[in-house]
Amino acid sequence: MQQRQTFTLREAEGKEAQRPLVLVIEDHAATQHVISSMLFLQGYRPVCTTNGQEALEWIEEALPREEYPAAILLDLFMPVMDGMRFLDCLRALWQIPVPLPPTILLTAHLGNHDELAVTDVLQKPFHIKELLERLKYVSNKV
Repeated sequence: MQQRQTFTLREAEGKEAQRPLVLVIEDHAATQHVISSMLFLQGYRPVCTTNGQEALEWIEEALPREEYPAAILLDLFMPVMDGMRFLDCLRALWQIPVPLPPTILLTAHLGNHDELAVTDVLQKPFHIKELLERLKYVSNKV
């Protein structure tokens, strides 16, 4: 006889909080949906925003709760605030004893991105498997 496992809402929320949080900053809705769905299925807790300004607002609310992203997936070109400006603002904002999260830049731009000082760059279009492998790699480096 198979036993059913049931959880209370509090237990479910506790399990959710144990998942590594990944901040996804991507303005393309379909891309954001695919990434967040795959992250959730792989045991991550995705938080999605559509531009750098929304991401900074989320971070400002999350830091006092000590809710730090394990990693950031960042689109380079977005409306309102692009990835480059977001990185500048994030570095100025991050005044806590926890290191900045590793950042994977997601871009179709073929140029050199060394000046952004991100952890990794993944060129669009990419295979979701490659994104997950790189995310696992950069998350383990911290």
